[in-house]
Parts: sequence; structure tokens; C-alpha cells
Amino acid sequence: MQDEQVLQLLREIRDGQQELIARHRETAQGSLQAQQTAIDIQQRGARLYRIVVSVGAVALAVLFYYFFTLST
Repeated sequence: MQDEQVLQLLREIRDGQQELIARHRETAQGSLQAQQTAIDIQQRGARLYRIVVSVGAVALAVLFYYFFTLST
């Protein structure tokens, strides 16, 4: 009888550990997905920044050219 109780207790411990491992995997997967989303957002922001800076540089170059050609 006592052996059966020990086996039952060990099974409960094993089941609890398996549930904990499963939850840990789910949490880790969610964390990895959140990190990938953050990386994607940062990359899009960096692309947008480069575009805005490029357009701004071209606009400034056109303005400088316009003002210098007016003064001559």
C-alpha cells in the first residue's frame, strides 16, 4: 500500500514538472515572438529614418541650389 502511495506521489510530481516545462516553453516562445516583433519594428523605423533624412538632404540641396542661382 505504501509503495502505491509513493508511486502516486512520484507521478504527481512528474506531472507537475511536465506542466511547468510546458508553461515555460509557451512563455519562452511568446518572449521570442515579442523580441522578433520589436526587431521588425526597429528595422522599419530605421528604414523610415533613412528615407526621411535622404529626402531632407535632397530638399536642402535643391534649396541651396535655388538660392545660390538667384543671387548670381
